[in-house]
Amino acid sequence: MNKKLLLITTLLAASLPWLGCNKSGKLNDKSTFKTPTGPVELKVKWSLHERVVQDLDMKMTMEMAIPGQPAPMKQDMTMGQAFGMTVLQATPDGGHEVEMDFISARMASKLGEKTLFDYDSEKKAPADKANPVADVFGKIVGTKIQFFLDASNAVERVEGVDALTARLTTGAQAEAMAPIKGMYNEGYFKQMMSANQFLPPHAVQPGDTWPVRMEIPMATMGTMVMAYEVTLQSWEMHGKRNCARMEFQGTIQTKPDPAVKPGAMSISILEGNTSGVAWFDPDLGITIDTKMTQDLKMVIRVPMPARGAAAPQMQGITNQMSQVMTIKLESVK
Repeated sequence: MNKKLLLITTLLAASLPWLGCNKSGKLNDKSTFKTPTGPVELKVKWSLHERVVQDLDMKMTMEMAIPGQPAPMKQDMTMGQAFGMTVLQATPDGGHEVEMDFISARMASKLGEKTLFDYDSEKKAPADKANPVADVFGKIVGTKIQFFLDASNAVERVEGVDALTARLTTGAQAEAMAPIKGMYNEGYFKQMMSANQFLPPHAVQPGDTWPVRMEIPMATMGTMVMAYEVTLQSWEMHGKRNCARMEFQGTIQTKPDPAVKPGAMSISILEGNTSGVAWFDPDLGITIDTKMTQDLKMVIRVPMPARGAAAPQMQGITNQMSQVMTIKLESVK
């Protein structure tokens, strides 16, 4: 049971893929962007052969109410991931081919005062051999995914997902790998690379607000639906860069997958709220820093063993989760 719940939480850790970043290469240069006096377009920029490195860090606190237990089970988890984006080439129609590579991964969890696991791909330990999380993320690190973008930065094609799936499932139990396999699918990567999805569709100035809606297929969670309102709050120096400070708030819900078989594990978000702030650098054409909080109430339904030929009974576990996420641009070179 615990192993399943630990893998389930990784789905949420990557479900809001804001592109973010901060500290070397062009980030050390003083911004040349001058604060505008009127509306301005905020656009993603891809420079040929440019490489950006991003780092995601998340802290989660969960209280799971399990039928038959006198008190909720409390669990704390941290998760981090670093990945790079390299612009391989420009296409004749104004699009780009961009390669993503996973550089490192870390994950730790405590159940009450007991440490369940502590994994960091950059700090190998003998205990990793018996750690299912180490097995999963050890296979992800080093993986490369290719994206083919059109002139508007929409994803036309993704390559490498099948190879990643094959790599993850080699030698692993299908039941244990289902949540992770479901998360790292083509739909997830398309959303992750849709870098302009939070930016306004027209020129804006401080005080302007625009809606954002995202739908991401998430296997056992069905489709995650996120609806935001984003406001350009002000122009603000963030480090050495002159940025658009964008504040956002919204809701998170799920729509069930009609293809899920009866008796299979499922996750439903009943109540979900999120808010945060992001700093977009118009000069570099990228978000350099994002901070957000999320409060989620969800129900996890898992099949319980049944005797003989009886159909498995479903058990509902209510999970109240609070999480804080930061995404930073570490370098632009």
